[in-house]
Amino acid sequence: MVSKWTTLEDSWKVLDSLADPYVGIVRREYRKLRDVDDVWGHSYGAHGTDSEILFGIPSNSYNGGGSDNPAAARLAAIGETVERYSAAYLPLDSDVVCFGSQKELEGENKRLIGYKDWELYAPTQFKDPIFPHEVWNENTKLWWRKGTYAKTNEEVWTPGQLTHIANHTEWSGDTNIGHATSNGLACGITFEEAAISGLFETVERDAFMLTWYNRLSLPQIDVNSSPRLKRFYERYIKPTSLQLHLVDMTVFSGIPSVLAVVRNPHTDLAPFAIGAASSYSIERACEKAAIEGMYTRTWVKTEQRLGNALVNADFNRDINSFEDHIKLYAGTDIVKEADFLTSNSTLVDVNQFEPFDDSSPGVLWNNLNDHLYEKGFKVATFDLTSPDIKDAGAYVVKSIIPGFKPIDVLYRGRMLGGERILRHSYDLGLVPEPFTIETLNSVPHPFP
Repeated sequence: MVSKWTTLEDSWKVLDSLADPYVGIVRREYRKLRDVDDVWGHSYGAHGTDSEILFGIPSNSYNGGGSDNPAAARLAAIGETVERYSAAYLPLDSDVVCFGSQKELEGENKRLIGYKDWELYAPTQFKDPIFPHEVWNENTKLWWRKGTYAKTNEEVWTPGQLTHIANHTEWSGDTNIGHATSNGLACGITFEEAAISGLFETVERDAFMLTWYNRLSLPQIDVNSSPRLKRFYERYIKPTSLQLHLVDMTVFSGIPSVLAVVRNPHTDLAPFAIGAASSYSIERACEKAAIEGMYTRTWVKTEQRLGNALVNADFNRDINSFEDHIKLYAGTDIVKEADFLTSNSTLVDVNQFEPFDDSSPGVLWNNLNDHLYEKGFKVATFDLTSPDIKDAGAYVVKSIIPGFKPIDVLYRGRMLGGERILRHSYDLGLVPEPFTIETLNSVPHPFP
């Protein structure tokens, strides 16, 4: 494990080299103007190179980053572009992938994160004629990707199409078992730093999925209980005149997790947006979630001003991307469906939360893994670093926690499988009875 965190200066040395208008992974970058009601911070946009020309598979071309520090905002935009690019690279001619059924691989004594571990979809969903995916069982032929269990350092395999960001058709002979997203994916200067960022994202999105689908009204963080948060609010949020709610979602994992809900009480322009984050401390999670929520609202404003809001949407037909989720909440009547998120006025003191020791990446990584292992969860990491990114000195890692719910995109392919989405809130005493598929929130989520 590395002994210290990578400094901003050292990160700049690596990531800056990946931005160049002619030969860069980032071909174009620009600072975004701040509107009068935007967060008082810095925002960068980054356009990636055409990976389809380089290795035959397209990657997300537009990315961005925001921070209270302009250098950090630029590096975040470059890092997001790098992670999406690298995750689209499929190492088909290497020993980190193999093809076969779950039954065949188990016969070779391979450890697997298989269909019973992912629990993506409920059995009833496959009966819907518009459901976009096929049944995955022990006989389904798939490409598998090699990774490592972080706690034990054991080799583990899971489907490549759920690990990389590439359509299942890019994996020759693959069955369409799910929708690939960047859930748990991160870029870092070291493997551990990337893995930690990916783990936090996996935890954050699981918490939001449970909050949304279970329609939970959770307590909110008391900003005034923390001098650090109070200074942050006064400097970056208060000048916007927007309302910021910091909803505590830590209950689901024990790792500090926050949902930021941003509301505009003054006009009909972008009246609602959200952001979310998990981190080593509740204060840092609040800051990260708030910044993401504010920049999400900037995105909402853009879509609303361009006339792209989805009004009277047919969810099955119209909700196919994260952009569609944003358009659905761009000043439309459906915004009221998210009112439950902030209906609980109970305030929680930040001193009630014990931070994780972040004195070094190795210490934090071990503490997070120990914490989750005690709760019955094993973190798996997958090194998705493409050869050119590795040569540049960066890493792209996918962190997976089997059993945790990834964020879904397609409405007709919502990830409603498994017991966690039905029972975990009940087991925690948050609701009086377990959920059924029919009682889960049927409204599309507003997550960006």
